[in-house]
Amino acid sequence: MVYELTYRPLDNASNWHQFSRGEINNELLAPDKEVGCFLVLHSSHLLHETVDLPAQSLEASWNENCDYYKNKENKTAPVACHPIYLISVDSGINERVVYIGKTSSSSSRFTSGHKAISKLHAPEYDGLQKRLYRCCVVFLNKTNELPIEWVQPFSYANDLLNLFESYLIYCIKPELNVQHVNNNVDFNYGQIHVQNVSGDTSFLHDNFINS
Repeated sequence: MVYELTYRPLDNASNWHQFSRGEINNELLAPDKEVGCFLVLHSSHLLHETVDLPAQSLEASWNENCDYYKNKENKTAPVACHPIYLISVDSGINERVVYIGKTSSSSSRFTSGHKAISKLHAPEYDGLQKRLYRCCVVFLNKTNELPIEWVQPFSYANDLLNLFESYLIYCIKPELNVQHVNNNVDFNYGQIHVQNVSGDTSFLHDNFINS
C-alpha cells in the first residue's frame, strides 16, 4: 500500500504569510546561523514496505512551493519535503542508524536494488528489524521555522542539503555509509535537534547532534 503524505505546511496561514513575504524578499527565507536546526523523523516504515513509497526530491518540492505561490487558486498546497532518509536496524534501545541518504525524484531510492539495502542481507543483520524513516529538514529564521524547501534561491537550498547530509553522516557515522564519514565539514548552523513525530517509535527523539 502506498503511504499518503498529508502534512502541507503552506495550508497554515502564518506559514503562507511568511513564505509570501520571503518570495518578495529572499533574505526572509534564508536560515540564521548558529541557532540550531531540526531533523524531523516524519514517517516510519518497515523496510519491506518501502518498495511502493513515492520518490521525492528537494528540487521537485522547491518548484512545487514556488508554483503554488504564483498560482494558489484551485491548487492544493504541496506536501512537506522529505529530502533525507535514515535506515535503521534493531529495535527499542538497541535501534541504530546504519545508513543516511538523500531522496531523489529521478529514481526510487527505496527499492531492493539500493546498495545499502542490499548490504542488509549480510548475516550480521539476520533477524534484526529494519526500518526506514523519511525526514524533514528545518532551519530557523528569526523566530520562524524554515523548511529547507522554502530556502531561496534553489542553489542555496541544495547546497544546504548537501552540507546537512554530510554533517549528519560525519556525526553519526553510520556503518553502511562510505562518503562523508570522516569529513568534518564546516556546519555553522548550530546543533541538529532530532524530533521523531512518526508515531511508530521514539527513536532518536529529542536527541541533539553535533560534532
